[in-house]
Amino acid sequence: MKIEALKKRQVEIGKSIVEINRGMLAEKVRGLNGADIYTLYTRTDARLRKTSKVDKKIRNPYGKVFKVATVNGMVNVSYESCVNKQRGREGTAQDFQAKARSFGQQAGGGLLTHQIDGEERKYIQFNPRNCLSVVYEDINGNEIDKALLADFISDKKPSRQGVEKEIVWRAYKVDSIVALAANKVFWVIVD
Repeated sequence: MKIEALKKRQVEIGKSIVEINRGMLAEKVRGLNGADIYTLYTRTDARLRKTSKVDKKIRNPYGKVFKVATVNGMVNVSYESCVNKQRGREGTAQDFQAKARSFGQQAGGGLLTHQIDGEERKYIQFNPRNCLSVVYEDINGNEIDKALLADFISDKKPSRQGVEKEIVWRAYKVDSIVALAANKVFWVIVD
C-alpha cells in the first residue's frame, strides 16, 4: 500500500493528516462511546490454502500473499443488533442470538483483546459496509491477479444469520491496519 499517495489524496480532499502508533489507535477505538464510521486501509495475510481446492496434488506456488484492502463501515456497533435489524427489514423474527466469540474478549468501545502465548493481541470489531478496493500482493509488494489465486482462496463458511443479505463482520488485527480515515482526519499508523 502506497502511503504517500494515500496521504496526498487525503490532503486533496481536505483531510488533516495525523500520525499515531498502534497503541494510540487501540486506545482511540477502546475509548469510543458510540458507533463511528471508519475507513480502514489494511494489509492482512490472505491465508491461502496450501493445496488446490480442485486437485489436492497441486501445491500453492505463491507463498505468503497479502490482501490489501480499503473498506469503510462501522466500529463499536452490536453484531447481534445489526443481524436482528436486517431480519426485521426482511420480515423475519428478530430473535437472532450471536454465539460466544471463538477468541478475544471485549475491551471497551470496538476493541477486542486476545492472549496468545502470553502476548496480548488487539483487534478492532468492524462491520464493513463498502469495500472500496482489494488487491493481492506478494511479500515484496508486487500485485498478483486474484484470478490466479482463486483456487487457493478458502471458501466462505455458511452464515447462520437467517437473512438474505448477510451482515458481514470482521475483527481486524490492529497490526494489520496501516491507516484509517474518520471525522475528516486521515490517521497514518507509524511504528
